[in-house]
Amino acid sequence: MKQLLISAGLLAGIAGIGCSGSDSAKDKNASAMSDSAKIEFGEISHNFGEIKEGEVVSTVYKFKNTGTRPLEILDVQVSCGCTVAEKPEKPVGVGQTGEIKVNFNSEGKPGVNKKYVNVISNASNSNVALSFSVIVNMKEEVKTN
Repeated sequence: MKQLLISAGLLAGIAGIGCSGSDSAKDKNASAMSDSAKIEFGEISHNFGEIKEGEVVSTVYKFKNTGTRPLEILDVQVSCGCTVAEKPEKPVGVGQTGEIKVNFNSEGKPGVNKKYVNVISNASNSNVALSFSVIVNMKEEVKTN
């Protein structure tokens, strides 16, 4: 019985040491995340409504760096060759704003389209998915006699 109590006491002590160490690691991790860039978009989705096949439509996703370090947009990845996205080439300072410009070419894309643009940055929220939707009405074929 005495041996059981000693073993239980040792295990509790070891568990206590392990927990206190992880709190310190959590504090360091939280501190590192609060000392970084942070990207906040006004809107992350856009609806173009209905357009005619062959039209090219554009939208701009505006964002702000609400972090404590300069924000670098490392890459913008699109889900389809029909979509082109442009990113700022220079870092966006603390409290400053920027834009991601997106163009969609509807040629050959009749029907309902939902497309994505992944924004990859050095921010604490380093991967943000933007999206847009559009209904593309098929071209009317011109009949020749």
